[in-house]
Amino acid sequence: MAGASMKDIKLRIKSVESTMQITKAMELVASSKLRKAKERQERCRPYFTGLKQTLESIETATHDFSSPYQQHREVKKRCLIVIAGDRGLAGGYNSNVFKSVLPLLREGPVCVLPIGKRTVEFFARNDVEMLTTEFAEAASVSVADCFTISNLVTQGYLSGQYDEVSVVYTRFVSMLTQTPAQDSL
Repeated sequence: MAGASMKDIKLRIKSVESTMQITKAMELVASSKLRKAKERQERCRPYFTGLKQTLESIETATHDFSSPYQQHREVKKRCLIVIAGDRGLAGGYNSNVFKSVLPLLREGPVCVLPIGKRTVEFFARNDVEMLTTEFAEAASVSVADCFTISNLVTQGYLSGQYDEVSVVYTRFVSMLTQTPAQDSL
């Protein structure tokens, strides 16, 4: 700003201050959304853990119960339900999930049920078979969609389309740490 007049300097200062106010407002909105998401996650975790433990105890305690879902069969093909975000610029959030999936892709034939826009893009780019791309917006997945996903996955399993189902997702540890996780069903 060599040779700039005092008026130009004052306008520039005012512009920077205005930008700072907008940035601060955006920061407050983002922190509020993050806090609400964290609270939602913390409220849901006990239900998830309790349900998982209950199902595992029923499976191990019941010897006379026969279900096609309990049969152990040779894994010729695996179905991966991969959950990642809809947007980029989220640090390692999406890339860590994709890194954890790569070894599974090399193990043998797989099909994927992607949930999230970035997930659909990743598997389309890597020419991986997808069951559907219907759930490309993770933020808009509803309870009804969960029933649809469940029916789609169970029908494929019962028909022998695949022999094992794994869910790959990001496990929340803290605001700064989310780790990729995998649960085989």
